[in-house]
Amino acid sequence: MFVRRAFYYWQVAAFVVLPLWVLIGWSVFGGQVWQFLIVMLSCGVLALAMAAVALLTFARKGVRQTRTLSWLDVGVLSAWHLSIIAVGFFLPAGSIIAVAALLLGLAAFWSSIAQLVGETKRRVQSVFDTFQYAAEMGAAPQQTREPLVADGEYIVIETGRSPQK
Repeated sequence: MFVRRAFYYWQVAAFVVLPLWVLIGWSVFGGQVWQFLIVMLSCGVLALAMAAVALLTFARKGVRQTRTLSWLDVGVLSAWHLSIIAVGFFLPAGSIIAVAALLLGLAAFWSSIAQLVGETKRRVQSVFDTFQYAAEMGAAPQQTREPLVADGEYIVIETGRSPQK
């Protein structure tokens, strides 16, 4: 429970800290000058992607109520965040690590969407089951109202305004 809750709060900080780490890593571990523009653009896209995954995760009612992520979220996000940290070291195998980070980011995005759709589907199905249960238990059908104009006597109240005047 502690790990899942920690990842819940870490997601808020991660979309600022991890792109910043990549920028700091670029300057500390000897990035090339011509790479700076690419790194800046990549960090912006990375921050937006991380914010999108966090928002999709926070959109789930179960996550908001318990303030914990699922174990699938924890696994995918930890792999993605570790790959982003590895990208910040600008190792010789940096392009392979960057591709892995990109693929893990896509996996985190689609995993978040799949879990959101699954939870929403279960909640909607629960509502439909409740309606079905009420119908099967013989809930009284709506009474038909009498027509507004019926045969019989009517009381007419004159208001003093007549269209003939």
